[in-house]
Amino acid sequence: MTGIDSDTARRRVEYQAVGGALAQLDAANPQAALIIAGLTRAVVAEAQRSSRFAASLTDAVIAALPAGDFARTPAAAPVTRAPVTRAATTRKRAVRQPAAFDPFMVYRDTGADGLTSKLTGLDVDGLRDIIAEQELDTRKETGRKRKPEVLVAWIVERVEASERKGSVFR
Repeated sequence: MTGIDSDTARRRVEYQAVGGALAQLDAANPQAALIIAGLTRAVVAEAQRSSRFAASLTDAVIAALPAGDFARTPAAAPVTRAPVTRAATTRKRAVRQPAAFDPFMVYRDTGADGLTSKLTGLDVDGLRDIIAEQELDTRKETGRKRKPEVLVAWIVERVEASERKGSVFR
């Protein structure tokens, strides 16, 4: 059975004291307690995500306190990444041209059949230009699709879904 060191025990007591103070505030002013709890959760989540944020937050609090009021515990060293050089990035990104037309306007004017016939006249790059410009593929589903007819069907499906969205309230 392993024991807890004194620093860990002290921190746990501090955390429990903060929770108790928040519970007391909740009894007197629940809205203020909710705001402080939400703010605390947001700060903690960001500090967990970003070690740079956690370090700058710690430095700001230490600078605001009188000397000797806060014993700083050493933080874990932030994880650093090696700088990315041009030689390391071998994959070229396709430069997209402006889309030939707005598929939503065509769908509103001529329906799914009209959109399908107009899209059929484009090559794969033209279809990908429309997908990129209209931001239809937020989950990168079309990256491996190579056949124009598959891309046409996918675009028509996405445009129809977007146009029908919210129709239950009409």
